[in-house]
Amino acid sequence: MTTKQADTGSKKRRHKRGYKIYRLKYGPRGTEHKAYARRLSEGGLFIDSNLAVYATGTPLVMHIEINGTVYSATGLVRNARKCAGSLIHITKPGMGVEFTDISQELKNALASGT
Repeated sequence: MTTKQADTGSKKRRHKRGYKIYRLKYGPRGTEHKAYARRLSEGGLFIDSNLAVYATGTPLVMHIEINGTVYSATGLVRNARKCAGSLIHITKPGMGVEFTDISQELKNALASGT
């Protein structure tokens, strides 16, 4: 399976983002919520969720599953968006999270294009 890499052309992007979907457990104090992560890069990820969306600046603990291996990381919510169920086809609810601590193993997995 190949991972689609995209550069959106934005001058703000420092890392290429992959567009696969990954299983994720997350929360401010532990991994109490389950969701899916998209647009994963060395800089952060997007958590698809309309149920547990935290305010900008909230620290999160995350367990990210990539090809059967679970990696731990921490991050800060940089943007968050909830939406009514009738608007989900127009906008994606969830949170953009910037990594504050990422293991070398997770960096290696991302660099290999998983």
